[in-house]
Amino acid sequence: MAVDFRLQELKSLSNNKDSDLSIAKMRWKMLARALQEGKVQDSLAFPGSVRQFSTFGLIHMLTTDDVENDNAKDKWLQCSCLEEPRLKLKIRILSGRITNDELKGFDNTGNVCIWPSEEVLTYYCMKNKELFGGKSVCELGGGMACLSGLAIAATAGAKEVYVTDGNIRCVENVKCIIEQNLQYFGATHVVSRLLRWDVNEDLLDLKARFDVVICADCLYYDDGRHALVETIWKILKLDGVAVILAPTRGKTFQNFVDLVEKDFMVERLMAYDTHVWELNCRVSK
Repeated sequence: MAVDFRLQELKSLSNNKDSDLSIAKMRWKMLARALQEGKVQDSLAFPGSVRQFSTFGLIHMLTTDDVENDNAKDKWLQCSCLEEPRLKLKIRILSGRITNDELKGFDNTGNVCIWPSEEVLTYYCMKNKELFGGKSVCELGGGMACLSGLAIAATAGAKEVYVTDGNIRCVENVKCIIEQNLQYFGATHVVSRLLRWDVNEDLLDLKARFDVVICADCLYYDDGRHALVETIWKILKLDGVAVILAPTRGKTFQNFVDLVEKDFMVERLMAYDTHVWELNCRVSK
């Protein structure tokens, strides 16, 4: 299968692999506890957390009152970018606790916030819109906002954009976001749907459908890595392209590379954008 598989790598915040792994274990324990208690921001203040900052400043997000909100704890944000005037999206950030049952079975960190990797992928997609013009596009593991996929739908002239996640709470939230932004999508058909990588029934009507698959920071979950590769294989067309962006984070990035190199042509990039690279080096000091 001749697929151009572009892996975008974010520099790790630590050069010590053992330190990376121990910090990661501590971070996930704190994140799980914070999800259950509804105190996510407190958990992310730990000095070793990958999320030492909330944003690279590539996408500007300001609270807006333009949308009627049925939950006062949820926030609607207006997203924009100086380098892409057409990006004008309203997105809703969910609030509330995550139950023990919701933390089992698959990763739910997409319920937490918009992570920096998703912000960077959004910026990358807008800087490389030629990848998506007239194409069928799918975002995997897009979380509560699927910002990258919706930005493509609003700015790149794609034929269709499917924005997906394995958590129904995220999927329903993105449906509301789509309704609030229909005027920006033009002729692009936009769909939010549940897509669990290990459930074949979720994939039956998507086989070999997409020209481009995008995904941000979904490689760290050991039990889901192989299923992610299988999903990408099934839903991409023979000449399709997958754009995957993630931090190194211990061995998780390399483990994913080892998996995809068996069946895909892989291009691994680190300094793929001068502005992003400079920002990344600055926050990694």
